[in-house]
Amino acid sequence: MTDVLAGGASRCSQQLYRIEQPVPGKTVPVVASMPHSGTFVPPSIARAFTPLHRAWLRSTDWYLPQVYDFLPELGVTTIAATHSRYVTDLNRDPEGLLFGSFRKSVFSDSMFDGTPIYREAPDAQSLLRRLVKYHSPYHEELSNILGRALTSCDRVLLLDLHSFFGPIDDDICIGDLRGASCHQETTTIAVNAFERRGFRVVCNEPFSGGYLIRKHHNASTEALQIELHYATYLDCRRIDEPVRPQIDTKRLQHLKPRLRNAFKEIIDLWCAK
Repeated sequence: MTDVLAGGASRCSQQLYRIEQPVPGKTVPVVASMPHSGTFVPPSIARAFTPLHRAWLRSTDWYLPQVYDFLPELGVTTIAATHSRYVTDLNRDPEGLLFGSFRKSVFSDSMFDGTPIYREAPDAQSLLRRLVKYHSPYHEELSNILGRALTSCDRVLLLDLHSFFGPIDDDICIGDLRGASCHQETTTIAVNAFERRGFRVVCNEPFSGGYLIRKHHNASTEALQIELHYATYLDCRRIDEPVRPQIDTKRLQHLKPRLRNAFKEIIDLWCAK
C-alpha cells in the first residue's frame, strides 16, 4: 500500500499524521483536522483484509490535504492522518464499540453496505494494540496543538474536515453536535460564508459531528465538523466500482477559490467576534 497524501510536511511523528504549520506571521487561533484522509495500511493489517477492500478502501476522505492546501496561507495549523480509517477510525469513541458496525465502531468489520472487510477477523488483543499505537497518538497531538494555540489566545476554533458521497446531494454538511460544540453564531458564520459562494449547505443532517469534536470541544475550544461532497472535486462516474476515485481537475479548479474565500470569511469573522 502507498500513502497518496499530497504536499510536503513540516513535521511528521512516526508517520501517523502530518502537520502543516501556518505561513510565518499569519498564525490564527484556528486548527483543522483531517482524520479520514489517510490511505496507508501497514502490511501486517492489510494481509487480513479481503483483496477487494485492500485495493479499494471505500469511503476514504480522498485527497483532502490537496483540496485544503490553502489553509496554512490563511494562518491555520492542520493535522492530517496518514493511516487509513480502516487501521483505526479516529472519529470513533474508543470507549464505545470496538469492532463491528462501520458507523459506530473504531474497527469496522464490514462496509456500510455489509461488504466484508476482513478475510480473518482480528483478535481482541491485536485491536487493543492498534488502539494504543494508532488512535491515541493522533488525539494526543491534536490536544497538544490546541493547547499551544491557547497559550497565546483565550479561545480556538477546531474545524474537523471530511468528505462524503450520499445520502444527500448537498455540497456541504456542517455539524455542530446540534448546537453543543460551538456557539450558534459560529455555525451561522460558516453557513453564510459557504452559501455566499454558491454552495448548497445543510446542518446536522445527516452528519451532526463525531467523536473527534465531542472529545475536543470545551469552554475555550469551539468545534465544527465540515463534510464536503465528493462530487465537488472527484470524478464520481465509477464511485461504486472497486477502483479508487481520481480528482476531477476542472471541478477542483472551480472549487478551490470558492472554498478558500469561504474559509477566509469564516476565519476573519470568527476571529473578530
